[in-house]
Amino acid sequence: MVKCHLNVGYQKRSKFNSLSADMSSAYYTNFRLSPWAGRTSRIVTILIFILVTVTGMVSCAVNMDYMGKVSGALLQQVELRRDQIASPDAERLKQMQDMGLSTADLRKQLVFVYVKDPLSTAQAEDLSAMGVNVHTDTWIPPVGSHPLGFFIAEMPVDKLEALAARDYVARLDTAERQSLPQCPVTNY
Repeated sequence: MVKCHLNVGYQKRSKFNSLSADMSSAYYTNFRLSPWAGRTSRIVTILIFILVTVTGMVSCAVNMDYMGKVSGALLQQVELRRDQIASPDAERLKQMQDMGLSTADLRKQLVFVYVKDPLSTAQAEDLSAMGVNVHTDTWIPPVGSHPLGFFIAEMPVDKLEALAARDYVARLDTAERQSLPQCPVTNY
């Protein structure tokens, strides 16, 4: 293992006190500014790492805490819709149709909006102002061990983050999926 050392404390005196370029020389010794120099730099490095990590986690938590309410399937479907709007692609459109998504209006997504209580008039007006069309006749109240009720709504895909950020919304899931029989189907 080759180490680079500062030539200051010679066993034999040389003509110049400089950095050693010749590591095979027997005329170099380890030089440290103090016994704390190595430890201090390690401690400072660890503290900086911890500070950056914690700051990053806090900023992500502040900005994205509400996105934990959104199901993965809904995130995937909204992302597909956004991509298709930005750059239309026939293959992506077929993939969306195979997933059971409605492709008549790519700017809208059917969602299940889970809440603890039925919507108040103010909450319904808030959703309407956002462009979310609530199907009030689909309200299913909390039942038994299910603490949340839900309703179906039609949401503009660019309002997903705003809808998830509402404090009265407990969870969001896709209402667009293809349902298939879970058992073998036979013709009688």
